[in-house]
Formats: sequence, structure tokens, C-alpha cells
Amino acid sequence: MIIVINTHLVVSIQYRMHPDISSLPSRLFYGNRLLDGPGMSMNTKQPWHEHERFGSYKFINVSWGSEESKLHSLWNASECDVALDLYTLLIKEFPQVKSVARIGVVSMYKAQVSELRRRFIKSFGDQILQHIDFNTVDGFQGQEKDVIILSCVRSGPGLQTVGFLSGIFFS
Repeated sequence: MIIVINTHLVVSIQYRMHPDISSLPSRLFYGNRLLDGPGMSMNTKQPWHEHERFGSYKFINVSWGSEESKLHSLWNASECDVALDLYTLLIKEFPQVKSVARIGVVSMYKAQVSELRRRFIKSFGDQILQHIDFNTVDGFQGQEKDVIILSCVRSGPGLQTVGFLSGIFFS
């Protein structure tokens, strides 16, 4: 757990994330002061980390998609398709994921979460809700999962920013 008060790092050792993942927030937000607990590489290692399509994390630019508005929220059909394809490939390559891994499908937008849930249920039936937790970033806060599929929604030709991340990754 990381507690931030007045933007000063209070807790300096993390015990949840694979070091490949924790290095990004450590560098970008904490001036490389966030350290990994002992043995975190081995404690958090999963079989799919060695797979070229997954790794410990993967950014996928869904540049052909575009967001649409639904009930004062945004959703992106192409990102829903990619999320569904990723999960399908994950369980094909690593069938044990369905029984041993805790999986979250997360987005910043309620409309996207709703559409993702609908499409996963259509493809896998209602029982998918026993294997995957669908939620917004706010609703998901504080939970831990072995696999997270994060749908940012904001994409499309010529898009150069992703909301609050614009100053971090695209400057």
C-alpha cells in the first residue's frame, strides 16, 4: 500500500506489484524512491509473463477505435473487442487462468464497463462473472488481481493524449 500525503512518499516499499510494473510509478510519481519488497520478482511471477503478447504488462494502442458517448459516459467498441480477444487468448494459452487467477476488467468510464461486461457475458455466458470482476477505476480501488485489462477508451486517429496522462507519456 502506498499512502501519499502532500505529494510526499510516506511508504517507500511496495509488496503488491511485479517490479516491472512498480518501476513506472516509482520513476514517474515518486522520484525512484518506491522500492520493491524482498523477492517481489519471484512472489509475483506468473506463467504468462514469459509470453510475448502478455509479459508482466503490455500497452496496446487501439488506434483504429474511437470513443462514443452513451448516457453521459464514453465507450469504445474497438477496445471492447481487443479486451475480449486478449482474454480469449489468455485462457487459450493458459487455461489455468480461469481457475487460479483473479482477473479484473477495468475502465475509467461506466459506459465502457457496462459494454465490456455485456460482451463478455455474450461470449462466455453469465458464469464469466465468477471469473472476472468488471468495474470502474474508482470502484476497483483497493483490490488486487493477478490480471488486469485496463480499457482507457480514449483512442482514435490523431489522438495524442489520454486525459491526465498527457503530460507524462506524450510530452
